[in-house]
Amino acid sequence: MDRLNLILQRYFGHTAFNPYQREIIQDLLDGRDVLAVLATGGGKSLCYQVPALMGEGVTLVISPLIALMKDQVDDLQARGVGAEALNSSGSYATTRRILSELGEGLIQILYVSPEKAVSDDFLTLIASIPVTLIAIDEAHCISMWGHQFRTEYRSLAVLKERFGEVPMVALTATATPDVRDDIVRQLDLADPSVYVGSFNRENLRYAVVPKEEGAYERLRAYLRGHRKDAGIVYVATREGAETLAARLRAGGVSALPYHAGMTAAARGETQDRFISGKVPVVCATSAFGMGIDKPDVRFVVHYDMPKTLEAYYQESGRAGRDGGESDCILFYNDDDARRLRSFIDRDLASEFQREVARSKLQNMMDYCTTTGCRRKVLLEYFGERYEAPCGGCDACAPAGTPTGDARPRSGRRKRGAVRSASG
Repeated sequence: MDRLNLILQRYFGHTAFNPYQREIIQDLLDGRDVLAVLATGGGKSLCYQVPALMGEGVTLVISPLIALMKDQVDDLQARGVGAEALNSSGSYATTRRILSELGEGLIQILYVSPEKAVSDDFLTLIASIPVTLIAIDEAHCISMWGHQFRTEYRSLAVLKERFGEVPMVALTATATPDVRDDIVRQLDLADPSVYVGSFNRENLRYAVVPKEEGAYERLRAYLRGHRKDAGIVYVATREGAETLAARLRAGGVSALPYHAGMTAAARGETQDRFISGKVPVVCATSAFGMGIDKPDVRFVVHYDMPKTLEAYYQESGRAGRDGGESDCILFYNDDDARRLRSFIDRDLASEFQREVARSKLQNMMDYCTTTGCRRKVLLEYFGERYEAPCGGCDACAPAGTPTGDARPRSGRRKRGAVRSASG
């Protein structure tokens, strides 16, 4: 057994790499930049965690969410890895301790926010420590063509300027071809290897349900029919999360809300009770799910339509990470589309951003209203060709109920991936 496999087994308990993990890791160890687009559950984190344990030095990980950093750090520390996070949630004493441990060479993986990573103080600090790898998580946030564009990500190219000899890996689960090209350009990746795994999650069944009178009763009936299963119900607003969770509890479904307006303690309690199985259903805004380590989510329901297919793919992809068959159900009506269009016109500053958002919303609506294979529409949006029927959506398997109570097992296709190199 070689050293990569020994690290994989010792620290992470796996006996084999997922598709393209080993190739990505080897490229990074050889000093090459990499763009990796791997579906949720594909093991993106291991692509930088394993090389971080191969030798001395620090792997710097840029992560956009404090909750995601905490989950990663807690998990790594439990595995015996020297991992820490620097962000706005840390106290002065915690920050001083981490800086001291960095100087002593006790930290192998350091998570930082994009704002922190490009600050003058931080850049001065890491200039004095041996950085061996830089990982940009949720890399689609750097692109204005992406669905979660964050202006602070645009400044991350300074890391490539300061550490030109250090390999950089950009990771995301959701990037169209245009976004992939933009990531490479914005980060100034040097002749990177580009790995694009298949977006096809064969174990997920897709269905769209009319959101009309009686939609709530339909949702409740589905949830009561899946009492032993864990799942997430996504809604558009904080108020919606609170209201729907309360209504479901009154209707005999154990559910809790989760949204960014709750206190950190309340969010943590909801998350802990969901992961432990004490509460099977979470009614949440998009703030919930990223980095949540619960592989046995059996259903993801969107009670309100998301803004983009990227968001829908990412959120629905939190179902079935263990490979078990799971349902992805979306309630749709024209009112949701009109509401989202009004938000675009009201909230986005530039005409370019509005045009991009309107185009993405139209793609989302096309998915909801198609009479053809939903899997085909979803995969081709990300540039992956697919031959229908899939046997795993409500269009291709009309014998199944609209809320996915019957899960057809036909139409299986082998997972694949495309590897290419671009500059």
